Amino acid sequence: MAEIKSTSSEQTIVQAATVIVFRQQDQGVAEILMVQRAKDLSFAGAASVFPGGKVHESDILLAKEVPALPSNEAAARIAGIREVLEEAGLVIGVKERVTADDAGAARAMLAAREDMRPVLDRFGWTLDLDTIVPFAHWLPSFKPGRIFDTRFYLTDLGSGRVDLSPDLGESTRLFWAS
Repeated sequence: MAEIKSTSSEQTIVQAATVIVFRQQDQGVAEILMVQRAKDLSFAGAASVFPGGKVHESDILLAKEVPALPSNEAAARIAGIREVLEEAGLVIGVKERVTADDAGAARAMLAAREDMRPVLDRFGWTLDLDTIVPFAHWLPSFKPGRIFDTRFYLTDLGSGRVDLSPDLGESTRLFWAS
């Protein structure tokens, strides 16, 4: 995890990424993917949220291979890609077409070891970080203790008719909202 301690106020700032995944339905109605978090989680338990989570050290290491972006930006986008796959079983941010079977196998690999590098190598996928578009950056200052420095991204699935399932760990339900 990428956590930074602020010496002035003993705040722990956690780098995080969230992805707003949307698709177009019939008659141009846009829908966004929502994740219902498990009720026993300490952060936003039982809440309906966009997929996302902490930036891990493995995301930071992989980001060093992306010279076109600042490393913190690349790491956050990679974390978003990894979190969407972990939580929803959906592969975003790669150049290649992905089958449902490969997405399921990749998700299982991430469940064992939260690192995108072995997944990319195993399936021959290439990151396409330009498909993860920056939308907002939120760093709240109103809460003492551990706060999340979160970058929000957008990605468009097009017509995106895909079958998804929650990981049943952090998330208990997935749904599309319009």
